[in-house]
Amino acid sequence: MSDRTPPQPLTETELSARLRGLAAHGAAPATGSQARSRAQRRRRNRRAVLSTGGIAAMAVAAVAAVTSGGLDSPTRPAVPPPAPSPAPVQRVMVDLDAHTLSIDGRVFTIAAPASFCSIGETTVTVTAKYAGVHLQPSKQHVGRPGPRKWAVTFTDRSHHQRLLLFAMEKSDLPYLGQDHILGAIALAPADGKRVYDAVRPGARVEIKGRHAASKGSDSACIDRQPITPGH
Repeated sequence: MSDRTPPQPLTETELSARLRGLAAHGAAPATGSQARSRAQRRRRNRRAVLSTGGIAAMAVAAVAAVTSGGLDSPTRPAVPPPAPSPAPVQRVMVDLDAHTLSIDGRVFTIAAPASFCSIGETTVTVTAKYAGVHLQPSKQHVGRPGPRKWAVTFTDRSHHQRLLLFAMEKSDLPYLGQDHILGAIALAPADGKRVYDAVRPGARVEIKGRHAASKGSDSACIDRQPITPGH
């Protein structure tokens, strides 16, 4: 048993005095209704905090799922950027009967190959350009060997580089509009430079006319002889 003396109950006078003292110091105990009201407010506040925190947590989780791809949605493979379209092939048209050459919307008068020394091709591809070339004499000593300016060449089916276009000398201007050149196409001096600047390696040249596909003797055609660039 405990040796402590049990506390004596307060008299009504003492209880009233103590309550007045607590009230004076602002610490008066709350009534039952006040205590219940305060407990209800505390519970509402806790629910509001939990609710707000839950919404914020859900928003953060949703953003993380979107950025990480964690949402339950079909996976879409990355689409590579479209490849650039290849540059269109340049087209050059040569009409041996009309004695014209057309390139990039411009038309030039030409001197065409002689009938016995035609190009012998209906479609060729430009393989090289030279500001100057030196032509070797033909085996039959036909034609004028020597330098030619603004030369454009192609490679024939026998894998030989051959002269396709060049600029004639001023003394040869009377041959424009005629079939006179030994195996190639000639233009006026100024036109030769313009066509040389305009045509690009890889250009497709279509040749039409009565002498386009006839093949003359290589030995007679000076423009089929070996070409030496740089002269």
